[in-house]
Amino acid sequence: MKKIISTLVLTLMACAAWASSSTDYTDGDVVVVLKNQTLESGVVVSSAAVAENFAQVAGASVKETYAELSEIGSGVYALLHSDVMDSNDFSESLKENPDVLAASPNYRVYTAATLPNESQEMMTEDTCWGFYAVNAPDVWDKSTGDSSVYVAIIDSGIDYTNSDLANNYSAAYSYSDAIDTYGHGTHVAGIIGAEGNNGKGIAGINWNVKMISVKSLANNGRGTISDIISGVNYVTRLITNYGLNIKAVNMSFEFYDKLVPDFDNLVTYPLWRAFKDLDKLNKTVLVVAAGNRNVTIGEASNSGYVYPASFKGINNMITVGAINKNYELAGFSNKGADLNAPGVDIWSLFPPNGKESVKEKRTDSYGVTMARLSGTSMATPFVTGAAALLASMNPNLTAYQIKTSLLGGAVAVADETKSSAAGNIFNLREAVDFYETNINDVVVMHATPAETVYDTYTNYEAKESSSSGSNTNSNGGGGGCNGIMNGILATLIFVPLVKKRSS
Repeated sequence: MKKIISTLVLTLMACAAWASSSTDYTDGDVVVVLKNQTLESGVVVSSAAVAENFAQVAGASVKETYAELSEIGSGVYALLHSDVMDSNDFSESLKENPDVLAASPNYRVYTAATLPNESQEMMTEDTCWGFYAVNAPDVWDKSTGDSSVYVAIIDSGIDYTNSDLANNYSAAYSYSDAIDTYGHGTHVAGIIGAEGNNGKGIAGINWNVKMISVKSLANNGRGTISDIISGVNYVTRLITNYGLNIKAVNMSFEFYDKLVPDFDNLVTYPLWRAFKDLDKLNKTVLVVAAGNRNVTIGEASNSGYVYPASFKGINNMITVGAINKNYELAGFSNKGADLNAPGVDIWSLFPPNGKESVKEKRTDSYGVTMARLSGTSMATPFVTGAAALLASMNPNLTAYQIKTSLLGGAVAVADETKSSAAGNIFNLREAVDFYETNINDVVVMHATPAETVYDTYTNYEAKESSSSGSNTNSNGGGGGCNGIMNGILATLIFVPLVKKRSS
């Protein structure tokens, strides 16, 4: 049997707070990708057996395997545990094994948002400015979404008891414990798909859509790399086993790692490989927060490189930064994103007793609770919702065609008097216009992406020089309000992968 391990460090910022910890990963846990094994008879060994056999030889135990990613992907995904080795040492030792494609300590991850500022009146153009800034009302006369289109939200859950979300929540395909008691995931879901034209709450980018709660950040908006891979594995299952029309996956999280985002390092990151294996299906757009530490994506900073935004070679991934009402890049937002969308003082839905810290929260006469938050977490679902809206207009669009339309509709903001004026401003109306103008032009609207060097990752053999270390600074990530980051590190909570909420 052979193995492959990849190194990935994932640390996400909570909208509430940050506190240091002696280790930023769960003790003794390592996420790995192992080489597939075939017997001389030609029988392919199951992923569970490959992981178990490898763990026995390595003196470790198997905590979880990820069957769907292992089935469609480049290797066997598993979470291993050592009782005698630190996670970082265990990971480094595994990378020396020629049967390991990728390995990483099971780093903790956090949701990404910042605290809001001043009070505003609800549901005016000034208050819900983000929807007007992207010209959503100009598109709603063409489409307000379609319930046959699904969006997966890898986050802290969704408060499906909120009457402004209930009709657009997919109970049948969400995690069994999908309820959001924290608030971040519900806020994201409201931007994507709060029901419109019902006189309550807010209207999302889609008035009609089916949202799947993939509750990977179950511990008050916190989780680990293995939780995120579980979520990606679950989305993969819904697409490949159930044929579900999931057109976008919202991932409002970030982490910082010293690992240089070059080819040799990325293809040995377990999470990168999980993204890539899902990406190659060309079924869904992966929409990722740019991060909130005012650094540049793909460039080194004192905190390291921001991930997953610094991932390269994921053809259907879009990174999203945050702008304010003046179309300036928010002071906390990372730079260099594919698109920049409204992310400052964004009102959306919120659980009545949500634990995420907010400065302002209110409940309307229908009992719908809303809160105001800021962050690239809030900017990301504007783009995710737009991907689903485009899919509702043409069910035959591939993920790559949706991405092309979203990027093609970006608006450049040129104002020499404002050095902080952001470029690549996301605009829904312009994205729809770009799609309608170019849909029949195969030169512009390629159905599939061109192959790159990153598509050779499947049979990649790790080189001794490929590892650059993995000194992760997990202080940063999701919360920046006037440069102040808050967050809380907590113990690992695993989310059941295969359970679905009963209808």
